[in-house]
Amino acid sequence: MDNILDAYGSESDEELISDNARTVENSTFKWNPQSQYKRHRKSPPLEPKVRVYVSKRRKKVEENSAQEKVINEKPITNEHDGSLAARPFPLLNIPSRIQSTLEASFEHQTINSQKRFGAIPIRQYYHLPKDHVKGVNAIKWCGAFGQVLASASMDGTVRIWDVFRSKKCALILKHDGAVKDVQWDGQGKNILSGGYDKLVKLTDLETGTTIHTFSHPQFITSLRYHPINSHIFVSGMSKDGIISWDTRSHKLIKEFRKFWGSVNDLEFLPDGGELVTCSDYVVRNSADKNIVVWDFESATSISNQIYQEAFSCTALRIHPLQRHFTAQSNANYIAIFSIEKPWKLDKRKRFEGHYVNGHPIRFNFSPEPDQGRYLASGDSNGGIFFYEWSTSKIVKTIENAHHQAICTDISWHPVLRGTMASCGWDGSVRIWE
Repeated sequence: MDNILDAYGSESDEELISDNARTVENSTFKWNPQSQYKRHRKSPPLEPKVRVYVSKRRKKVEENSAQEKVINEKPITNEHDGSLAARPFPLLNIPSRIQSTLEASFEHQTINSQKRFGAIPIRQYYHLPKDHVKGVNAIKWCGAFGQVLASASMDGTVRIWDVFRSKKCALILKHDGAVKDVQWDGQGKNILSGGYDKLVKLTDLETGTTIHTFSHPQFITSLRYHPINSHIFVSGMSKDGIISWDTRSHKLIKEFRKFWGSVNDLEFLPDGGELVTCSDYVVRNSADKNIVVWDFESATSISNQIYQEAFSCTALRIHPLQRHFTAQSNANYIAIFSIEKPWKLDKRKRFEGHYVNGHPIRFNFSPEPDQGRYLASGDSNGGIFFYEWSTSKIVKTIENAHHQAICTDISWHPVLRGTMASCGWDGSVRIWE
């Protein structure tokens, strides 16, 4: 071996061989007999990816949450001219407080998480700035989420309140006379308003512009959208009855000519085939035309023998379970009627304890998850009365909610349980929780 190295090798080669030998001895590599098998073993097939279904409602919430992260929430400046240029974010974006409640509902935790919150408010959450200089007739939360609140006033304005962000008026819609009623469309993007200027204005809330103006021969006293055909609405007037309109073609569809007195309020029955109206028509020894049921297709009255007491009614509401409708009577109680023919009056049950005394006082039912378990009504002395539907007993009273001014309307929030708004003839709008 030494002769071979002397003949063909060199000193550098010897060093190279020794270095390689040391490298192999010091190596931590150990041979595994199963490594060959693992290298050639087939990997299991990949499972196909399943796309999780996301509802449109949740997509809208996620989009709004992404926008709120980008946009810093600043107080909204009221320009008093209907301009939206100064607003740092769209009005219809869902506030974070409502969004958190909706996210809990997506995780099937709404009822459990809200058990600690009662359906009846116990304190005043916020008193909105008293921008109305005259009494407020009606208030309404926006659509299914309640992002903003609309109030109609005798001062000729409709104010849109950003309750959960800036707590200020974000938009003003002007009329030439007192505004009696407001109604949101099904999507909550457009709002109807009508009053003593004999005009019903359809306004786009995102741009603040008037889409169309519907002229009437008399004062407008009440408005309501059709429950099935969202492009149709009806307007009640002070003398000449009811007119139905199409918001797409901006044309009159039909007129309900045979009517008695001013239309105080109106409601569609759940299928949209019948329309219930109440009026201020009272004649001595004859009060059988206070509440009338109409066939909407033929525009003819079906029955006017529903409520035969000598008192007019100021408001109508459909119970959320859609088995009854109710009417606010000037006899200082709320009457209950069956929603099926012949629309019988429940003579054993009524909600009484508050005072109406001839004033246009409205009421409302608690929404989901209570499904009309409670009823809240305004009062001529400025209070708010809460009744339980099953027992018709008073469960709570808020006295002097509007400082002895008439409390005219109540509106429960559609998402936040136990949150509601009230308005009165003192020009104030209050939020309760």
